[in-house]
Amino acid sequence: MTGIGVRHFLPHKKCLTPMLVCVLLTGCLHRSLTIRSEPPGAAIFVNDHDMKSVTPHTYDFMWYGWHRITLTKHGYDRLDDLTLLKAPPHLWIPMDLAMELMPFPVRDDKVLSYQLKPSIPLPEPARPPLPPRELPPDPAVDEPRKDGP
Repeated sequence: MTGIGVRHFLPHKKCLTPMLVCVLLTGCLHRSLTIRSEPPGAAIFVNDHDMKSVTPHTYDFMWYGWHRITLTKHGYDRLDDLTLLKAPPHLWIPMDLAMELMPFPVRDDKVLSYQLKPSIPLPEPARPPLPPRELPPDPAVDEPRKDGP
């Protein structure tokens, strides 16, 4: 009985080198989101998470889909936005796997720009006039004297 050696199952050296090169040179997918505002300097909250930064700010995001953006700045109205970050067609299934294996990095940079509106100061509330104070009747003044026959 002749056994099949292990070397028959290993790829040929000619195939091993290109496979190794492909694995070592694969790129990566880089997703970034830049949030800008006019005027700059607004505090940023993404999906109710404080980014601990102010506009303009760029960060790497992990997933596509709906994102809730909140910007706050003193002297300006709070801005709330629900925005959909869509994946580009070359990152749809099944092409996304091919993009992950490309020997160069694939970038997807998105930019969101917002215009903040100045807040209108509320007028100082006027004090309501005080109603006239009614004193309780004074028995000595209001009742007639009863000291006679």
